[in-house]
Amino acid sequence: MKLPEEFLAKMESLMGKEEYETFIKELKRKVMIHSLRVNTKKISVAEFRRIFPYDLTPVPWCAEGFYYPKGFKASKHPFYYAGLYYLQDPSAMLPVVALAPQPGERILDLCSAPGGKATQIGAATNDQSLLILNDINPKRTKALLKNVENFGLTRFVVTNNQPRDLAAVFPAYFDRVLIDAPCSGEGMFRREPRLTIAWRRDYHPQVCTPLQADLLDHAARMVAPGGRIVYSTCTFSPEENELQVKKFLVRHPDFYLTGIDCEGVSPGREEWAGDASLRKTARIWPHCARGEGQFAAVLERTANGQRQERPAWSLSEPAAKDLTPFWAFCHEVGITIPSGRFHRTGDDLFLLPAELPSLNGLNVIRCGLFLGELRYGRFLPAHPLALALERQEVKRELALDPEGPEVIKYLKGETLLVTAATPPGNGWLLVTTAGFPLGWAKRAGNLVKNYYPPAWRMK
Repeated sequence: MKLPEEFLAKMESLMGKEEYETFIKELKRKVMIHSLRVNTKKISVAEFRRIFPYDLTPVPWCAEGFYYPKGFKASKHPFYYAGLYYLQDPSAMLPVVALAPQPGERILDLCSAPGGKATQIGAATNDQSLLILNDINPKRTKALLKNVENFGLTRFVVTNNQPRDLAAVFPAYFDRVLIDAPCSGEGMFRREPRLTIAWRRDYHPQVCTPLQADLLDHAARMVAPGGRIVYSTCTFSPEENELQVKKFLVRHPDFYLTGIDCEGVSPGREEWAGDASLRKTARIWPHCARGEGQFAAVLERTANGQRQERPAWSLSEPAAKDLTPFWAFCHEVGITIPSGRFHRTGDDLFLLPAELPSLNGLNVIRCGLFLGELRYGRFLPAHPLALALERQEVKRELALDPEGPEVIKYLKGETLLVTAATPPGNGWLLVTTAGFPLGWAKRAGNLVKNYYPPAWRMK
């Protein structure tokens, strides 16, 4: 990997010779860190460690984060498809730890795709907070939606809007706002060497800093008094980190820094910004910890004033008779549906968060849990519904061994044969592994028809 000369010269001048040599040696070392984060909405950390096929090493700054062995194909295991964990660089787990989201809060993830931090917020709040998940790139919202659905989240809205448009709709509304800002990506050079080319061309710090300042200013408008912004990047550049935060605090005197106290995390470089308070920010360095480069800052807003409210989103609910096929399906399979408001768009049936505010004027990609389709007096269940169900006793469950061949066939979309473990009688089945839902199937005679969606199948 050839690092940009400008980057090298800058880091040497900032760090000094001894630390610089240690830093660059580690940055040039060919290493791949394998880590995952447990979905505590579905399974406790203790139980996950009990059923996981290998020993796990804890990530120091994240109680749900673990390093796993190199030989384990984490993206091919049935537990991954059941949404029991998310594959994420350990350093990227820090911002949500700093955000410290709580159940019942209104939370905005301003630059949310591909969804790693959104899933972390949802699990941390046990799916009991209203999450607005935004990304300005419409293509990236597809990956975002898939990841939050795989985690079994239900109380979310995925939007595709410019931050200024969100700020116009949600002034002083959110309890917490996360800005995982677009940046020069220097902290990812080791993991993705191609980023060194993008750094020279499109993502130089001078290009990124105005965008980051704009994001921070819009977030400041949206966070309620007493609320919190967490600003994070995956770069080493002080212009995008300590200096960016310093300038924000000058523009917004109603905000102040709060320290981040996590094991294995280094303090911010106050000397690079000429302000001792910036030691309260946090950094992860590849030569100091087992992770890639990361920066995070907690910006608290003073409690002067009140959180603003939004009117409820006025949407018509389907007539009770229209839901008859849906309730018949629930009774047939024996499942319990979370509380919320039903909404029908064409044939599609959704369950919306009860406290959903008006979203008029915004480009909404998905709102709430997609339950399925109502067609010709019948209900066809959606894949996200299966993944949102909690581990429970159901009337019609097809339990597949996580280490057996049948579960792989199912995840690849193949038709299964009826066995002694298949519930009797034709009809819908909830397919599970180790008790955790994977998706839907339907028994028809001696065959089990596979309803695992093509876009989700194991390759």
